[in-house]
Amino acid sequence: MHWTNDHPVADAVTSVAEGRTPLLEEPEAFVLSRLQGAGVRMAKRCFEAGEAIYLCGDPDRYLYFLTEGVLKLYKPYGRHKEAIVTLLEKNSVFGEPAPQVRGAHRDSAEAVVACRVAAVDKAALEYHLRRDPRCALALLIAYSQWVQRRERATARLIPREIRPRLVALLLELSNRFGEPTEGEVLIGVHLTHRMLAEMTASSRVGVSHEMARFCREGLIGIRRKGQIVLLDEPRMAEIIRSPLFRKHYSLECVEEEFSEV
Repeated sequence: MHWTNDHPVADAVTSVAEGRTPLLEEPEAFVLSRLQGAGVRMAKRCFEAGEAIYLCGDPDRYLYFLTEGVLKLYKPYGRHKEAIVTLLEKNSVFGEPAPQVRGAHRDSAEAVVACRVAAVDKAALEYHLRRDPRCALALLIAYSQWVQRRERATARLIPREIRPRLVALLLELSNRFGEPTEGEVLIGVHLTHRMLAEMTASSRVGVSHEMARFCREGLIGIRRKGQIVLLDEPRMAEIIRSPLFRKHYSLECVEEEFSEV
């Protein structure tokens, strides 16, 4: 893997309009810009779709910044199986969520489309954070968003049925990658049924069955290149709000079930 050592990627940092508070609005870009301003050296590299940034078990030496593209974080299991934890978009931070080296990576990262990634050595990062409290605060906010995203991924898996899991996932992806057009929302990432299955802990056959059902019900459509369009988000949201599925999203209900065992 060939990384280019350079001063951090100015073109990858989101520009900040005068008067905004980037620390709160865009903490990842803020961290990257502060590291750049302090002259902290970074490595940068482009990855093609399907190329691994790192694998589970690789040494944890860097904190990574996705400056362009989309990638997936996943946990391998069994033989050639994956559980996708989340997809990440531009201006995301990833790797092990700690400024210090913590052994090995607990998941794998792979480019979904062509990506640009910057990496900063954690020893240099920790040294800088001790001297830049604003940068440390921005990284803390980025880590909190990281935790919230993983919490949502866990909550999606609580329902036993595929249907509410899949609806919750599509609505989340629509919110993060959606491109609204005339009352419809195009999810701007190509998603295969296998990927959807790996993100909902479901079988590919089960996901294909539900996706076909969604199409028949007028909830989604499939556009060119297989991109998914949400045609009726309010009705989809009602599916996970209905009494039939609501209890499966209640952590209190889960705790009650375990307390009875």
